[in-house]
Amino acid sequence: GKVSPLFDGNAFWRVVTRDASPAAGAHADCIPAVRATWEAIDSATGSAAGRAELSSVFRLCEPLREGASPSDAEGGAGARLKALLLNVFDTLAMGNFPYASNYLVFQQTRDPTVLLPAWPMRAACAHFAGAVTSDAPSLLRRMAAAAGVLYNASGKARCYALPRSALDGGDGIWDWQYCTQRLPQETYFNLTGGRDMFWRFNKSAATIATHCTRRFPGVVQRPGWIAATSAFSSAGSASHIIFSNGEYDPWRSGGVLRNLSSTLVAIEVPQGAHHLDLMFSNADDPEPVRAARRAELALVREWVAQ
Repeated sequence: GKVSPLFDGNAFWRVVTRDASPAAGAHADCIPAVRATWEAIDSATGSAAGRAELSSVFRLCEPLREGASPSDAEGGAGARLKALLLNVFDTLAMGNFPYASNYLVFQQTRDPTVLLPAWPMRAACAHFAGAVTSDAPSLLRRMAAAAGVLYNASGKARCYALPRSALDGGDGIWDWQYCTQRLPQETYFNLTGGRDMFWRFNKSAATIATHCTRRFPGVVQRPGWIAATSAFSSAGSASHIIFSNGEYDPWRSGGVLRNLSSTLVAIEVPQGAHHLDLMFSNADDPEPVRAARRAELALVREWVAQ
């Protein structure tokens, strides 16, 4: 079921999937190959030899163990491996900028010289070019190479650590935000495996509440807080807001996509990822991004002059 009846969380993952398609400049083999890889991982986790292969191919810091254990918190090691890989496509979709950028990797490396490549989703998807969906060993190697676009952007990573939970994907402070305020958080959005390129994973409100109680004992959960404090009841109850929505940004799935009034204005940012329009201008910015910035600036100037 949906975490919130007001929002279809799977829409987030459908945008991520579109970013991995030719419509967003990615290789045509990417989506079918990524979709087939999850079954290959599930199959491999069923045997000791398969788990050893996964541990080696994905350069895991600790070998995968059979089944779940108390130290696995939520989900077995195979499920946590898939959560680690899900985060690759999530992050590359948000950071799918037209130029090399340390946005979204600096928080991990603390090294400003480590950059994601230009159009990082396309770079990851390029590893699936020519993939055969029935060739499981090849799919695993290709997925590992795609994961390296994010996790080994420095070229120096020796191994990758699994998140401690298959539910939140190890999302740190954002998990706290979600558990305390239900700030929309993609790790809790359902996957279908059909409308997106992932696997079927339903996350109910009850399951998430149990996770939050386990993760943050004693913390008060306020499921309705965001809606109660952030929503406005009508177009007349707010004004002078620009809602910009990047074409490649998965968060557009929960955005305001049409004008609500003359001062509640939605601006589309074609070829834009997560708030690319708010970044410093770059010589490689596509013209539609520049046009969106000009429209935003014109509105701000008009409003300030009033």
